[in-house]
Amino acid sequence: MTKMKQLFKTLGLSWLAFLITGVLISWFFAIPTITVLIDRSYCPPTEWQQVVQNYAQIYQQHQQRRLHLQSVILFSSLGEEQLSIPPLPEVLQKSSTYGRSQQQRQLQLQKAYPQAQLLQCVQ
Repeated sequence: MTKMKQLFKTLGLSWLAFLITGVLISWFFAIPTITVLIDRSYCPPTEWQQVVQNYAQIYQQHQQRRLHLQSVILFSSLGEEQLSIPPLPEVLQKSSTYGRSQQQRQLQLQKAYPQAQLLQCVQ
């Protein structure tokens, strides 16, 4: 009977150590979470291609689980669209740019999402 108690005690402590180790690993090696702000105001197709390429690099890191894309926010002077599921770069490539660049809206979004990464056409 004492051998059974010893066995259960050893198994219980082993599982507890395993659980604590898992929590510590996930805490110390947590992947960064970011929001991507994409200025969708009008720009020439060649410049929009560069924005899409930058997003594709971020999306690839998300796919490789090197970072977590919390949300993608597309904005221009005509509106804003928040996507909780990151779109494929091909979808972004096919989308059109419209409206004017609005510095005030950009600053509001950057203030609301201080850890966000901004992608925009070169002005």
